Amino acid sequence: MRIVIVDDELLSLTRLKNMLLTNDIEGIEIVGEYLNPIEAYEAIQTLQPDVVFLDIEMPGLNGLAMSKKIRKILPNTEIVFATGFDQYALDAFDIHVIDYLVKPVQKDRLHKTLMQLHRRLGKEPAEKKNGIFIELFGAIQVVLEDGQVQTMKWRTAKAKELFAYMIYHHDEVIHGDTILDLLWPDSDIIKAKKQLYTTIYTVRQTLKKYGLDMIQISSPLFDSGYKLTIDNVRIDVEEWTHQIKALQPLSVDTIEAHLRVLHAYKGHYLEGHDYIWAEAERERLKRMWLHHGQQISEFYIEHQNYDAAIRIEEKRQSFCRDEEESYFMLMKLYDALNNTFAVEEQYWLLEKLLKEQFAAEPVEEVRNWYKNWKKERAISQVDTLN
Repeated sequence: MRIVIVDDELLSLTRLKNMLLTNDIEGIEIVGEYLNPIEAYEAIQTLQPDVVFLDIEMPGLNGLAMSKKIRKILPNTEIVFATGFDQYALDAFDIHVIDYLVKPVQKDRLHKTLMQLHRRLGKEPAEKKNGIFIELFGAIQVVLEDGQVQTMKWRTAKAKELFAYMIYHHDEVIHGDTILDLLWPDSDIIKAKKQLYTTIYTVRQTLKKYGLDMIQISSPLFDSGYKLTIDNVRIDVEEWTHQIKALQPLSVDTIEAHLRVLHAYKGHYLEGHDYIWAEAERERLKRMWLHHGQQISEFYIEHQNYDAAIRIEEKRQSFCRDEEESYFMLMKLYDALNNTFAVEEQYWLLEKLLKEQFAAEPVEEVRNWYKNWKKERAISQVDTLN
């Protein structure tokens, strides 16, 4: 795990560095430590670390602003904020960072963050086809060892959400109070605890019903906390994340591997489930997929394979209708193939989207491009008639 630390306070930077290097997690390598955020950002572009630990209140370049810049150039790099100011927490998670640590950072809290990072950045799992496969892209489904797909049915919506939440935090101890605040924030505490016990029981019974005995829920904190562990169970989101991070640079030799990973994304994370806690993860995965698709599209354009680039852009658009960039890219690609109707259709779809959802119109760059395209098209038609 290659880590860069950025903090304008030397004592805080040194303390965090020592805590990282003395943690029980193996494979931690500090590849950069910076007091100056501007110097750090320039170095990060070259170092391409797996994780950046960022302070927020820094002179010259605010940590929130810096994280947005890192996201643009290195969307696969994880970001953790470590700051003495907890009022930035909501802003931090809007940027989809993996965690937010309040100084002074505690050892146990840091260990939990590193465990989460370790799962996301771990080595590519062995290519084994045995074991149960849980799909979280789209609906929650279980793929049995014989290939049979089962959509899990739940007695209550709370049980389904609790299972999804515990799978996301598997192998971590989740305090009961955390679950109560998540699922029953406005309920009487005694009533909420009874509902929690019933819901835990329901989850266990549902797992048993689907033959998922290898997924266990224990109570290591004597009913004040719960831990879901998995044995010989694969999770599509985790495997996909490992695969996309392990890809070699795009080339003629690696394009097929890139396409396999792109098409393995079958839908957004827990799509159709309005879980507030899942929004940041859903957005993070979606951005990774969009960025990957854009890279493949640009690769095809560079090799003048416009038909293939169009197929990629159409797939991006079908999954993310509100991404304006894909409409403009398709307009230019269809123009390269002299498909007038498709160019006009994409502009019309973009206008409709922006008007209905944002009461806005396409940005000036797109409007000017389309206006010039229409003008050149009209001139071309006149020349043809003459």
